[in-house]
Amino acid sequence: MGKKKQTRSRTVLGVLMMVVLLIGMIPGVASAATSDDGSNWLGWLSFATSADSKLIAGETSNINVQLWDNKSDPFTGSVGSATITDAEGNAKIFQVAGSAGNYTISNVALETAGEYQLVIRQGAAGTALAAGTITVLNAKTIITDSLVINTNKTIRIKVTDTEGSPLGRKSGTVDGTLVGATNASFTTLSDGTFTFSMTPTLMGTVNIIYAGHVIGSIPVLPAYTQNSRIGASSKDNVSLAVAIAQSGWTMGTPNVILSRDDQFSDALAAAPLSKKLDAPILMTDSAKLDDRTLAEIIALGAKNVYIVGGTVAISQGIQDSLSSNGITVTRIAGQQAYDTAALISLNVGIEATHTVYLANAYAIPDAISISSFAAVQGSPILLTDRDVLPASTLQALTDLKVSNVILLGGTAVIDTSVEKELSLKYSVKRWGGFDRYDTQSLIFQGLFDTQTPQSPLYFTSGLVRQDDVSSGNPYADALLTAALAAKTGGFVAMLPQDNLPSSLNYFLLFNKGYITKAAVVGNNSGVSLDLEQQLREMLKH
Repeated sequence: MGKKKQTRSRTVLGVLMMVVLLIGMIPGVASAATSDDGSNWLGWLSFATSADSKLIAGETSNINVQLWDNKSDPFTGSVGSATITDAEGNAKIFQVAGSAGNYTISNVALETAGEYQLVIRQGAAGTALAAGTITVLNAKTIITDSLVINTNKTIRIKVTDTEGSPLGRKSGTVDGTLVGATNASFTTLSDGTFTFSMTPTLMGTVNIIYAGHVIGSIPVLPAYTQNSRIGASSKDNVSLAVAIAQSGWTMGTPNVILSRDDQFSDALAAAPLSKKLDAPILMTDSAKLDDRTLAEIIALGAKNVYIVGGTVAISQGIQDSLSSNGITVTRIAGQQAYDTAALISLNVGIEATHTVYLANAYAIPDAISISSFAAVQGSPILLTDRDVLPASTLQALTDLKVSNVILLGGTAVIDTSVEKELSLKYSVKRWGGFDRYDTQSLIFQGLFDTQTPQSPLYFTSGLVRQDDVSSGNPYADALLTAALAAKTGGFVAMLPQDNLPSSLNYFLLFNKGYITKAAVVGNNSGVSLDLEQQLREMLKH
């Protein structure tokens, strides 16, 4: 009989031990086990919350635990200390206070991320009662902006742990001593974010400090930086298009826009489409797909190509060649350039401003000048004849539910009769100068925002019409760069090869304090090296 009772007792004990082990598999609960020094746990512990088992490096915290005996009852014996040991075997001892199963380990600060073993003991080095695992994570910052020397700027920062969880209601320091500024204290909101303003007077780095650790750094940049020229060695429009695509887009880009390389009227409205599709504009000969263009499409991993223009602009053979490479081709084409622009506008749609920009289909510089701004706004570009609004343009204005029309160019390119006709239904403004560069500067004055300045500024050749060049193709530099500028939040300024037009010179002098970055695009036959140096010296501040 005694043996049966003993067997039954062992069975019950075995079941209890199994329950203990299962409980130990629940997150936040540590199981009974054998300690490293050979003693046996008398019970197990659970953390009061998940936050008690996850600490931040350097942060001083209290760890709340619930302690149970081997009968699954709240532990009522004496508890003296907690030992926390890292993976290298280095141990720290902390005091434990509490009763009736609820205990607090006070003032725990662990400096290095990793996993630590927690052991609760009776007395400073007494019998081990229970064990658990503590995870220590680093704090980090998400910073998407930089500071500028001698400029007051407000920066928004988010503080999280290395698992991405926001650290709310935490206080720390923004250390500006290395850049000639004072320190600033911060306390994060519940979502882990905070903002601060600073005016650095020296180049260097501002550190974000929390719990004695540098958790992020913000560089202080010069007030103006002229970046390296893009496409300096390009030989033609096709190679420049590839260079611009490579500077702004990477592998995994799903969409590409394809245009002819010798005439740009079909692509004048393409920059807003580029922005919507996040697609570079590539170019090719009209009859045969250029091998360099196909190679870049493949390098980008593009699955979709949007052809702008009919089969005279981009042949059916090119479309078939793309399809044979497993690429889905969409052709956007009308009988005339303004028909194509109207079709593109329907693909782009219209943003809340309900504004469209209207240019003469043959005044190519005016349409290109607006391209990057229109793209960022999500505003379509439509085209017209000088004296008559095409039916497709009128229909697009209706379909888009337009409220505002901005005419680009003077009365020599869009007659007053067109302006009067539009004024019957829409609010109409005109930005028109005495030449392409004057019109461009009026566009800049109308759209350049000094509160959130566009950056970078890209300088390109203004020789965009066939009669601008004595031989060869006109320069597609500005049209192609408009797509890049729309992606980066910048804008494009066209200029002659060797000199700075007076209207653009005035705009740059007046606004250079808001221009932080710039770059020249294209080879030196489009913008000379001397002019590039002149721009660099002029825009320094």
